[in-house]
Amino acid sequence: MRLPVPEWRQSVHAEVEVSCDACHGGDPREEDADLSMSEQAGFLDGPAWTELADYCGVCHEAIAQSFDAGRFGRAMSRGQRVPTCATCHMANGHRILAAVPADLLTDERCPHCTAVEDPAGALETLARVREAELGVLALVAAVERKGIDLTDVRRESERVRDRWADAVHSFDRMRVIEGRSETMARLRDLAAVADGFGREADDRRRFGLIALAALAVLLVALLRYRMLLANESGVESAG
Repeated sequence: MRLPVPEWRQSVHAEVEVSCDACHGGDPREEDADLSMSEQAGFLDGPAWTELADYCGVCHEAIAQSFDAGRFGRAMSRGQRVPTCATCHMANGHRILAAVPADLLTDERCPHCTAVEDPAGALETLARVREAELGVLALVAAVERKGIDLTDVRRESERVRDRWADAVHSFDRMRVIEGRSETMARLRDLAAVADGFGREADDRRRFGLIALAALAVLLVALLRYRMLLANESGVESAG
């Protein structure tokens, strides 16, 4: 475990607390290594490349289904060797990479994937979509700092991302093109919704400041009026 464990600690699985047994099974409570990774404990060794999508699909079901039904999955069913989940996400062993184009697909790695048409263009497309998604999330965070709850917008952005991931993992050029257009349009809609709530928050803040200013003026006027009445009462008493 001297190699897999340090790699895992740098992975996205470690960040979300997905440990060894989540993928490999076994009994993590058993102190004896042989027993914890025994067949009786349900331990699963690394799968063959033809089984990898189904292996990862235990957690990433929709993406695995998209892969199986897509270009690479169909080629695999015919016995053709194709890129799999590990090609992109496990190029660094158990240091499993998240779906972030800047980390996942590099300028050095992606252009060498001859199975993808225009890999450099694919990398640029992924980066643009990711940039748009991050822009929406940043806008949502800014609006939430103003006291507006945008949980629904966040959830919808997650659904948009999931649908885009399904399209990408089909490795079908036309589906990716259609998915990109749909995703970018939906992200623009979400940005508009978030911006609308942000403007509403600003309007409420301005209205609140105006109301406070008006109340302050009214209080000052009332105080002056009471002082005037007090002065007049004092003059009458003196007279």
